Amino acid sequence: MKLILVTSHRRSGTHFLIDSLRLNINNAVFPNHRYLPSDFNLGSLFSKDEKILKTFKELIKKYPIVIIKSHLLPKECNIENPKDEFEAFIKEIYLTAKKIYIKRDGKDTLVSLYKFLNPSISFTQFIREKNDHIVKEIRSEKKIDSNRVQYWSYHINQWESISNVKKVSFANLKSQFEPTVCDILEFLNVPISYPILKPKIPRNKLWHGIRKKLNHYGLAPLPINSSVRPNKGFEKLGIKYFHNEDDLNYFNKNIINKEID
Repeated sequence: MKLILVTSHRRSGTHFLIDSLRLNINNAVFPNHRYLPSDFNLGSLFSKDEKILKTFKELIKKYPIVIIKSHLLPKECNIENPKDEFEAFIKEIYLTAKKIYIKRDGKDTLVSLYKFLNPSISFTQFIREKNDHIVKEIRSEKKIDSNRVQYWSYHINQWESISNVKKVSFANLKSQFEPTVCDILEFLNVPISYPILKPKIPRNKLWHGIRKKLNHYGLAPLPINSSVRPNKGFEKLGIKYFHNEDDLNYFNKNIINKEID
């Protein structure tokens, strides 16, 4: 049995990477089940739901290679003092899984998150909002949560500081797909089979959603694209929203590390 933990800040190309692995690793499974949340990820275990934990453990035992999604910070996975079986299992997965971190241009990431969440505020307000992705069982609000730009930057820096994590850029996965996937497969120590297959964005999003729902109840296979709400993953998406000089200056002022790709 092998566990692959694919982690990222939200809207960074997580499912593009997951689906690329599913297509190019024999018997690799991204778990989906009627007893799991529709967008199940490692953080779902913080719900402390016994049925979710039991189902997830059974799926891990059932399949030889399981891909697990996460948007958590390292310290939210590698829990210093687990308080219960849920937190202990999260830590076990973090310690035993092969870990891959995918990052994306910050402006593109924040615009994609804005469009995904579709809040009733302007984009200018959105990037200045406090980060709302905090596991309160593990940590309290910190300075890095003071706005969405700082949190995005901190997220990347924390994961990139860990030596045994494979770092992948969304830009390289899109523009240099085959060599990037082959490099990841070598890191995972799994056989490379040619041709390297690339997942596509579904043309009919309604039918895609229906197929996802059918799979959730065990009535159909998981579509090649596993995203809950797939987008086209445009690069330079941020240019369309960061046209305000104040917003651009605010972004540059709040990033910790300017090296993205």
